[in-house]
Amino acid sequence: MSSLTFFEGPEKKLELVVTPDSASLRSLGDDIWRDVVRAAGADVISVMRNDHCDAYLLSESSLFVFDDYCVMITCGLTTLVDAVARLLEAISADSIAFLVYERKNEHFPERQPTTFREDARRLKAMVPGRALRFGDEHGHYVQMFHTTRAFVPETSDPTIEILMHAIDERVAAQFTSAELSEDRSLAVGLGIDGVLPGFDTSEHVFDPAGYSLNALRGQEYYTLHVTPEQMGSYASFETNRDFGSDLTGFVGTIVELFQPRAFDVVAFLPQGEPKLKLAGYQLGDHVVRSLGGYRVTYLQYYIPPGGPRPPYELPL
Repeated sequence: MSSLTFFEGPEKKLELVVTPDSASLRSLGDDIWRDVVRAAGADVISVMRNDHCDAYLLSESSLFVFDDYCVMITCGLTTLVDAVARLLEAISADSIAFLVYERKNEHFPERQPTTFREDARRLKAMVPGRALRFGDEHGHYVQMFHTTRAFVPETSDPTIEILMHAIDERVAAQFTSAELSEDRSLAVGLGIDGVLPGFDTSEHVFDPAGYSLNALRGQEYYTLHVTPEQMGSYASFETNRDFGSDLTGFVGTIVELFQPRAFDVVAFLPQGEPKLKLAGYQLGDHVVRSLGGYRVTYLQYYIPPGGPRPPYELPL
């Protein structure tokens, strides 16, 4: 996931929901999903399963496969649209009830093998849809392609993404030369597992830097990815746990762990808009849009120029 040279942490993300009469996505089997991952330019490191989900930890982020939907997140120089094309060799495009492809602004977009617009045009040739940008094109933003078929999500089907830039150097250092031990994981040592307790976790520390974590509890998941290099340090946290509309406590806890100079929140909520206010940070862009039956909110926060970071207590 990471090397001594610059690594592009900001991710590309796919979420795909199949129609009720479709075969289970989990029934496609490991071989198909490994092919899908390879098509994007990544590899499967490990797999964790429960009764509801197969969670794949990847060389470039994560894949979660449920019976009726999947979430795939990749970083670096991956080509996630190639994974969509491979998946559509195994399932019919007509079986897609909802698809959203998301791409965070990169630090060096010119190094990417494709642009978002090229990705969106390829996707539109596969399924009907449209493209949107959330945020200022000269700052932080997220671009999305989504299907335009009628879709009604479950009322308890949220997704919360926290995308953090320029994380605190003291925090980043703990992901640079860390080693997993049999009796104490990095997630436990840093208190990450305490944010959402009761989850089974699978984690991987990359050599010489970088970290990925998948977590499952019933039908809920969360995932964390950290690119700790001084140039372009970045961390992302995502979960489908339902916190209702008030996200201040949850987001505040994650942000306090990583102390970023700026972060974005992307919330897919079936109903309403999130409430979020964090001391020490200023709200920049705030965009709300109805998308595929969801209310999508994009919030961009930053520490004002010259402003101090919120206090951070080093774990002992």
